[in-house]
Amino acid sequence: MGCERCHGIGFHYETVDGREWAKACSCRSRGAAETRGSVSACRIPPRHRGFTLGNFEPRSEAQQAAYRRALAYCEGFPQRVASEGLGLLFWGPADSGKTHLATGILSELVASRNLSGLFWEFAALVQEMGRAYDKRSGITVFDTLQGALDVDLLLLDDLGSRRIPDWAHNTLFEIVDARYRARRPTLVTTAFEDADRASAASAEQMRRDEYLIDRIGARVRSRLLEMCLFVPMQERRRSAPPFQPTRPSTLAAMRRRG
Repeated sequence: MGCERCHGIGFHYETVDGREWAKACSCRSRGAAETRGSVSACRIPPRHRGFTLGNFEPRSEAQQAAYRRALAYCEGFPQRVASEGLGLLFWGPADSGKTHLATGILSELVASRNLSGLFWEFAALVQEMGRAYDKRSGITVFDTLQGALDVDLLLLDDLGSRRIPDWAHNTLFEIVDARYRARRPTLVTTAFEDADRASAASAEQMRRDEYLIDRIGARVRSRLLEMCLFVPMQERRRSAPPFQPTRPSTLAAMRRRG
């Protein structure tokens, strides 16, 4: 079971002199080994805990293709996936099944491959970045976000659901970039369509906030292009350049398997 005090994230809060401080939990001293293979330590929200690959029911061709991609990802793990830090980014509207598939992958791989895993809702991560940000020095205290950096498999759910200030764009990039450099796979879900800066800027004013680049910034989007395979859960509404990771040979092999 996960730690009841910190719920598997490695820290908890204490109030000192009226101010809330993050403090490393004693469970961190036991090391990550105890959380490997433990789905309960992934901090999956209660409403998502029943999501598995076995009970996902595709309702469209796009969802069926995404389901096949999810199965291929798990089957190819870790030799053809984790070795290159390749992740998946599921895009689609509410109730399209993107969180169901991503959570199913997380649960399956943590249990079957003896991994450590973590589920972060984007809104909660932004809130945590705000707690960790030292406004006096202008840097982020990563001790409180270490789980997102070090965990074997991270699921970042509902990316872009909240607008974030400039300093949070930088912090988010540091988290994503650190996982990219360490070749740690990351699963992402988002309701915001991908488009490059020119395409998003040329869109109608009322639609500009519907694009991922406007929600997370160009640097984070660029890094995601390199580390994630884009998996649509619905048909695209417009002709926008899809995610094109920089490992064409690996992705071509995965497409053939899918």
